[in-house]
Amino acid sequence: MSTAEAPVTPVAATSPAAATPESRAEFGLSEPTTADAIIENAHKTLSVAAEEADETERLARLSPRAERALRAAGVFEMGFPAHRGGVEMSLVQQVEVTALFAAVDASTGWNVGVLNAGGYYAGRLGDEAYAELYPTKDMPTSGAFHPRGRAELVDGGFLVTGAWNWGSGSYTAEHIVGGAEVFRNGEPVAGADGKQMHLGLWLPKQSLVIAHDWQTLGVRGSGSTSYSIVEPAFVPAGHSFDREALDDGGAHPLDKSVGVSHFALTGVVLGVARHAVQLAGDFVRERMRSADASKIDAATKQALGEAMSEVDFAYAGVREVARLTDEVLWTPGLALTAVQRTRMTAANAAAANALRRSMSLCMEIASARYILDANPIQRVIRDGMSALAHAGTRRAHLAAYASAALENPEYAYTIPDDRSNDGGARIRSTR
Repeated sequence: MSTAEAPVTPVAATSPAAATPESRAEFGLSEPTTADAIIENAHKTLSVAAEEADETERLARLSPRAERALRAAGVFEMGFPAHRGGVEMSLVQQVEVTALFAAVDASTGWNVGVLNAGGYYAGRLGDEAYAELYPTKDMPTSGAFHPRGRAELVDGGFLVTGAWNWGSGSYTAEHIVGGAEVFRNGEPVAGADGKQMHLGLWLPKQSLVIAHDWQTLGVRGSGSTSYSIVEPAFVPAGHSFDREALDDGGAHPLDKSVGVSHFALTGVVLGVARHAVQLAGDFVRERMRSADASKIDAATKQALGEAMSEVDFAYAGVREVARLTDEVLWTPGLALTAVQRTRMTAANAAAANALRRSMSLCMEIASARYILDANPIQRVIRDGMSALAHAGTRRAHLAAYASAALENPEYAYTIPDDRSNDGGARIRSTR
């Protein structure tokens, strides 16, 4: 029997944190079978995230209690497609849930945003591989795609080697996906876009060497360790998906574009900015009630108002981009335009700009106190600076957004004038 014909043996969850009726009862949670249930569960587990924040930071991964609560809540399952029995939550909902946790603890929010992408990866598997790898949707899956590994085509699959960084959530994950470029007999294999094929592969955990190298300024509890495979490890062909697949308007909603898989991570920068403003506002309010009330002048209130506005309008903008993207994804036969696709990516960079500005204002409000370990805003600032190191927050995404608009004049520069979404249609109809 060849490797490709081997019988399917479902991969069971191995973590003691796996969701059970008992773990849901422990935290008073509902079974996560609907979007409403998961959102309600998320609200109920925010207190756990807050209580475990110190331990999560100390361990450089989710604490056992936090992991148990989040798995029971189903917040790592938001991206599972409906055709696989998943809740298939909208991008609006996924961002909101991620931001909820990030506004309490950035590391917890980061785990939610990253591990949530596992449902997107799973949705691209064939029936047999899905049945083997996901006997339950409570199989958190992390993924790292840079630097890219090497996948040499062999009979029935690939021999994979590589060293991957930024493996967020990998300590919590039941499956770990790694990105790799494909070769046949040492020669690059072209993908559908004409470039070298880039696959996401479910890596055999027994072959992974974990570096345990996540010692950072902030977002310490994301568990974003590096890992590697030194000796070539076999991965069945079915345990992979095309990381650079062309968009397909005829696919299931969350499978239409590989670019949507990490949109929820935008919720992290929104949540961290919100947390900073909350702490700065509380500081101002408390000082106004103290003997130092005279020190709260108009400039301080203006700084707070500017920070509040940055958060409000960043939230509003991301929600609108998510809503418009959802309308395309859930409209059968409709695919994202180049402008819509890059706008989705630019939303994270724009939210990151709002975090930079609001965090600076909050530091100004807190004065020298923000450097103190005892001041809770210090961790938020450390987390904010670390979140801004992520590739998704780079301003270069805004250049890609502009390029798409310049190269596709039929879609205009801004949402109100873009005929490809309902915003343009609605506004033009009122003129």
